[in-house]
This record gives sequence, structure tokens and C-alpha cells, in this order.
Amino acid sequence: MTDFIPIAEPIIERAEAQAVFDQVLSGWITMGKRVIALEERICAITGAKHAIAMANGTATLHAALACMGVGPGDDVIVPTLSYVSSANAVLYCGANVVFCEADPKTFNVTVGALESAVTDATKAVMPVDLKGQPADFDAILDWAGSRGIAVLADSAESFGASYKGRPVGAQAPAHSFSFFANKNITLGEGGAVTTDDGALAEQLRMFRNQGQSERYKHVMLGHNYRVTDIAAALGLAQMDRLDYVLDRKAEIAAIYSERFAAHPLIAPPFVPDYATRPSWYMYTISLAPTVNRDGVLDRMKAAGVDHRLSFPPIHLQPYYRERFGYKPGDFPVSEEIFDRFIDIPGYPAMTAEQIDRVVTVICAAVEAENKA
Repeated sequence: MTDFIPIAEPIIERAEAQAVFDQVLSGWITMGKRVIALEERICAITGAKHAIAMANGTATLHAALACMGVGPGDDVIVPTLSYVSSANAVLYCGANVVFCEADPKTFNVTVGALESAVTDATKAVMPVDLKGQPADFDAILDWAGSRGIAVLADSAESFGASYKGRPVGAQAPAHSFSFFANKNITLGEGGAVTTDDGALAEQLRMFRNQGQSERYKHVMLGHNYRVTDIAAALGLAQMDRLDYVLDRKAEIAAIYSERFAAHPLIAPPFVPDYATRPSWYMYTISLAPTVNRDGVLDRMKAAGVDHRLSFPPIHLQPYYRERFGYKPGDFPVSEEIFDRFIDIPGYPAMTAEQIDRVVTVICAAVEAENKA
């Protein structure tokens, strides 16, 4: 039987197990010194002055928007080509989601897309670093700054990436990261907000801890978005692997890109000059319009090669269609991008033989499903 090649495989080894074991035996398992150490490590990696760790990446988005003053009556522009939490966090604040298109080459938002979606009530925009490729922060920040609009970067997938030679995490007023199980660095669940704004950081620390400025003194309406020292211990051990993970995934991406670039029906990811180090959270190919993508997926599955279609445009999710009346065709560019792309395996432990099998299976499937 052919071995199954999964889409992702986190590296959890003895170092992580020992770190968690030691933390449990210490007797302190809730938020404490390990969380502080994790936040310091995140600052060192991103170059940000402050990092506020939280329970997950959705919590960080919600907390950041709330502490940036987003509330009822405000509009927040969000790319529809993202994970649903990007938009959900806006609704948690009682604000309005205004969707925009993504760029067909980078899959990220552009100033042009934001300009087409801006309203008199726009309070913030949320560029998303889709697939681990940084958005063009400078262009977006210049545009937003000229309009007095706040920027929250949903950098959930780009921890460790670089933009114009600088680590992602200190470009926007706030960046939100996720440390879910399939990310390059994981706490199992977990997330963090990075910022250079000391006042915002203090608001975020209170917000995640039930709005407390000190024990049992609640000065704002907050949430329990705390993360535990057990998770932080796991995360600290993971941080030691970050460069290896990023370097290995870049090696795999380079092999894929060289192989797929030679195929007329498959487009490898486009990497703009400003994305000096993508995180390669997912390696994503795009198929020619003549190729039956679903047929390709069926053939990949039959051959034991996993895939993901991340993520369907948010406006087509049942909840958003039923509540707001969105329908197919409302954001045709994002819908076409989604209809053509496939996330393929690209985890660090892949062997040369596995990489070659993925390429061989996909190329054969694409040729078999080409209807031209």
C-alpha cells in the first residue's frame, strides 16, 4: 500500500514533551512566568516592542480590534479570501464587515482593493498574509494613514516571515499571529498580538484578563483570553525550531516551484520582491481554467496525497450568506482564485521521494483532468 502523505505534520519531539512535563511538575500551570518568557521570545523574533499572548488567533483579532476602538457603527474592510475568524472578529465587536477582493497573483489585498471598499464609516482595515506571504504593508499603511484608518494585520500564517528584510510583526500598529497545530510554530492552540504601542499593549493585557488592571479591579469589559504556562512551555521549545522549519519549508518550496514552473497547466506561487522571506505556511499551486480541479483532488486522494482548499471566500459561508444575503458572483476575483488553487503537502519532515511523488501525482492528475 502506498504511504499517505499528509498536508502538514507538526514537529513535536522530546524537547517539547520535556518542557511540558517540567512545567506541570512545577505546580504552576496557568498564565505565569512561561507566558512572559514566550512573549519576550516573540518580541525578539518579530522586532516588536510588545507581545501579548492569548488563547488563540481568533481571540487576538477580537482583542486587537476592540482595543483599537472598533465598535457598533464602524466598518472594517476584510478580504473575503481568508479564514472566517478574520470577519467573525469584526462582528464580535458589533461592527460591520465590508469585504474586498484579493490580488490574483499574491492572493493578498492591495490598496486598490481597499480603496474600492472604503466607506465614510471605515474605522479599520485588516490585510491578511494569506499562505504565509506578507501583504505590502508600506503601501497599505501609507494609504490608511492618509485617511486616518487603523490597520490590524492578520498575520496568523506569517510568523517568522520577512517583509523588505525585516521580520513581520512590527510594520502595522498591531499584528495578530496564530499558533494553531498546523502553523509553523504551535502551542496546540494559541496566538499573540505584537505592537510597538505601549498604551495598546496595556489595554490588550487587561482585555485578555477579564479587564483587570490589577487583581479583582475590573476597569473594562474584557474576556478570559489567557494562555497557560503549559502551552507557553510547549511554544518556547517550538521557537527553538523556527529557523529550521522556515529554512526546510523554503527548500521544499524551491523544489516545487522549479518543477511546477515547467508545467503549462500549473502555476507555482508568485512571490513579490517585498516578501523577502515567506513563511510557506502552505504551498499553493493554481491550475489553468481548463483543468477540472475537483477531479485532480480525487486523483490526489486516490494516490495517497493530501490536500487542502484553504480557505473558501467568507462571503460564501452559509452563515454570511443567510445573514447578509451574499451570493456567488459578488466577489468574482476571489471566487476564481479559490476555484483554481490547491494547498499541497510541504512539511519539514518530507523526504525527497515524497516530494517527487507529490509532483508526479499532481502533474499526472492535471494532465488527465485537462479539458482543453
